[in-house]
Amino acid sequence: MNFMFKKKLLIVTLLILSLVVSVVGCTQQPAQEAPKAEENAETKVGDLGYAHPESLISAQELKEIMNDENVVILGVEVRDYIPGSVKIKEEDFNYTADGLKNARPTKEQWEKVLSNVGIDNDDTIVLYDAKNMLLSARVWWILKYYNHDDVKILNGGIKAWENAGYETASSPAKKEATTYEIKGENPDILATVETVKTSFDNENIATLDTRSDKEWRKGRVPGAVHIEWTNALREDGTFKSADELKALYEEKGITADKEIITYCLGGWRAAHSMFALTELLGYENVKNYDGSWEDYEKSGEPIEK
Repeated sequence: MNFMFKKKLLIVTLLILSLVVSVVGCTQQPAQEAPKAEENAETKVGDLGYAHPESLISAQELKEIMNDENVVILGVEVRDYIPGSVKIKEEDFNYTADGLKNARPTKEQWEKVLSNVGIDNDDTIVLYDAKNMLLSARVWWILKYYNHDDVKILNGGIKAWENAGYETASSPAKKEATTYEIKGENPDILATVETVKTSFDNENIATLDTRSDKEWRKGRVPGAVHIEWTNALREDGTFKSADELKALYEEKGITADKEIITYCLGGWRAAHSMFALTELLGYENVKNYDGSWEDYEKSGEPIEK
C-alpha cells in the first residue's frame, strides 16, 4: 500500500512539473516574436542636433501625425505608398524651358499640380521617395521657392518607413481637388549663371559641386568645391547627424559665414545638399543653381579642369 501511494505521488509530481514547464514555455514565447514597428523605428530627428529639426521627420514621428487632416503625405515618383499618401510624378515637377531639360515648373504649372492632388496653402506637406530623398529635396526646393513654408522630408524615404515595420499600400490615395494659390516667389534661394560669376575670385562666396567624381573631373565651375551629395547620407539612406555634416562641409571650406551656391547637372542633387546646409546645419545664405551644369556649360563662361 505504501509502495502504491509513493508511485501515485511520483506520477502526480511529474504531471505538475510537466504543466509548469509548459506554462513557462508559453510565457516566454512572445519574447521570441519580432519587435513591434514602434520599437524598430529610427531615432527621432530632434536627437541629431539639427538646426531646424522640424524640416525632417522620422518614420515614427510621421506615424504619429499621419491622420491629421492638415497633413498631406506626398510620394514623389514612388511605387510603394505610405497609406493615405498622394503621388506626383517626375513630369509634374520637371519641365523643359529655355532649352533646359530640368527646369522648375512655372507658377501656373505648380498651382495646377498641387491643386490636383488636394493640397491647400496651409497644409503641412511631408515628402518621401525611393531615391535617398533626392526627389523629395528637389520638390522641397520648388515648394520653398514658391513660398510654401510648412514642408518636411521623411528621413530615409519609403525605405525608412518599411524598415520601421509599417505597412505600405499598392496605390496612392485620392483627395478632392483644391484651389492652391501661389502668392509669390523667393528669389533669395535661386542662383543663375550671373550669380555664379560673382563667385569667381571671391573668397566670401563658395560654389559647391554636388555631382559625381566622374562629372567633376570632366569640368567644373572655376574655384568650385566638390562634395558629392551622397556624402551627407548614412548607409541606410538617412541623413548624418549635424556634427557629422558640419565636419564634412567645413573641412572643404563650406562654412556658414559664406554665401553658398550649390549646383549639379540640373539642380536636383544641389537641392539635396542645400537642404542639408540650410535645414540641418542652419546656413542662412544658400542658393540652388537651378540650371546648374546644363546651363553653365552652354553659357560660354570659363570651365576649370
